Amino acid sequence: MPEEINTFKDIDEYYKQFKKEYKEKAKEAKAAAKAEKAEKPKRKKGVDKDGNPKEKRPPSKYNIFVKEKYAEIKEAHPDMDKTEIFSEIARIWKEEKEEKEEKEVKEEKEEKEEKEEKENPVPEIEEIREAPSDDDAPKKKRGRKPKKPEATKEASE
Repeated sequence: MPEEINTFKDIDEYYKQFKKEYKEKAKEAKAAAKAEKAEKPKRKKGVDKDGNPKEKRPPSKYNIFVKEKYAEIKEAHPDMDKTEIFSEIARIWKEEKEEKEEKEVKEEKEEKEEKEEKENPVPEIEEIREAPSDDDAPKKKRGRKPKKPEATKEASE
């Protein structure tokens, strides 16, 4: 700010000049940033930092299922739109998934039972009939006798 500003007119002129210089500096900074950004090459999709093509992930089971079923449903019902077809595919996927899970649970249960039978074979009928008698069984420990209340002792004396 200049040392001598005498009137409002001088202040207005100084402000206008300052504002003009500030806008020019901002424009230059913006242009420099834009030029710097333009120099930087953009990375292409599907290419890593070295420029080698990236390997795509294999499709999931659901993606494969959708691809197969979409064609089947489209042939069977050409009047259906995409959203209806996908909702039908999702419903079929859910049903098949539940059936598969039930089947796996049954198989696991059967395997577990077979494993238990191998580890702990069922005793034969003769062994079951020869149960130990009461004489061979260990005797139960007796607990303490309950104490008589003191009031009964005093009353009896």
